[in-house]
Amino acid sequence: MTRAGMARTRRPYTWPPLRAYNVLADRVPRLARSLGTVPELHAEALAAAGPATGPAPDGSEAFGSAAFGDPSYLAGLEAFRAALSEEADLSPAGRFFARGAIVSALTNRVLVQRELAEDPGLLRRPVGPAMVVLGLPRSGTTLLQHLLSLDPANRSLRQWEANRPAPAPVVGAESSDPRVQAAERATRVLDRIAPAARTLHPTGPRLPCECVTLFANSFASLEFSAIYQVPSYTSWCLGTDMRPHYAYYVTQLQVLGRHDRRDRWALKSPAHLFWVDELAHALPEATLIQLHRDPTEVLGSYCSLAAVLAATNARHVDRAAIGGFWVRTWVEGVRRARRARLTLPADRVHDVRYTDLVADPVGCVARIYDACGIPFSGRFETAIRSYLDGEGRHGTGRHGYSLEDFGLDPRDVLAQFEEAGHVLWQ
Repeated sequence: MTRAGMARTRRPYTWPPLRAYNVLADRVPRLARSLGTVPELHAEALAAAGPATGPAPDGSEAFGSAAFGDPSYLAGLEAFRAALSEEADLSPAGRFFARGAIVSALTNRVLVQRELAEDPGLLRRPVGPAMVVLGLPRSGTTLLQHLLSLDPANRSLRQWEANRPAPAPVVGAESSDPRVQAAERATRVLDRIAPAARTLHPTGPRLPCECVTLFANSFASLEFSAIYQVPSYTSWCLGTDMRPHYAYYVTQLQVLGRHDRRDRWALKSPAHLFWVDELAHALPEATLIQLHRDPTEVLGSYCSLAAVLAATNARHVDRAAIGGFWVRTWVEGVRRARRARLTLPADRVHDVRYTDLVADPVGCVARIYDACGIPFSGRFETAIRSYLDGEGRHGTGRHGYSLEDFGLDPRDVLAQFEEAGHVLWQ
């Protein structure tokens, strides 16, 4: 059997009750309809979003198009909806999950607009300084973001906030914020239906998370691409003008920071690789920190995560297709980042090798702070060492995977990335 054939025969784990539900729903159409379907019409999704937000501040129940803010999200919504219908091969449960994702993003847009109406001056307040971590997935971006979040002066984006960025979080009120409990429930569901996901990527309501979740509210997010098998939607993302979506990303950061006056943001998303220029212009005071690691050591892990997530919503998962798709996509990300960096001042981007980060995490972070002109406090250093001695040392468990599982030859993968200019990992 060929490598591609072997890849197709291996199906990721699917939680047995979820698998049983899908089989039953296929046999009892009324059961599937009770969970809803991917909205065929934009109006249906808008109507569904309304009740989740509660009445408008003036007591009305109307949700006109103005309630969702700038209409730049509409093209992405349609591209995503079409890809779900035509490519994703959704199971009954997958249709339920996808519909929920659409309604959640639209709900977030309504809530953000309400926050802006309550405090119109928010849009005039700059986001300010930030450190933004980017690089190939699995290249140490999560570890570095977690370390940066330990500095009391830094403000990270936590999962519960990214899931529902408005109303603006109130400092000190996290324990009573219902969004934390909602995120905890969502985490428990994911742990149940895709237990391997936790071993591949740490998740939790209070943990720092990726900016890509905020871009889902613009329907211009590779988060959807990682969860669902939607290649045409990914192509749309890579071909669209991302400037309005980065502007809305900034708007959400302004909302999230409304009651928080810490010195700077500590943010992270591998997806920023594709749009370095847009990121640099959207956050003019940000320093970008690019991680570098051997791509043959990261792509197998990333493809495995994509396959695990796809198995929660798709009838069939083609591992060979996943492998080829994500190698091509991330090669394009490296190529774009390299090209964009040629136009940026050298001091806007700081390069970090994964091997240096894991060999000396404290020294690596200290060098980043020195390059940014930020004092590296003894309190921060102590927090890093404590984290590394505890949670950071134990990790999240192990999950077996290889490039060959996805029909990929490591030599071919390496050659493609080297041609794109990804050489600093060496």
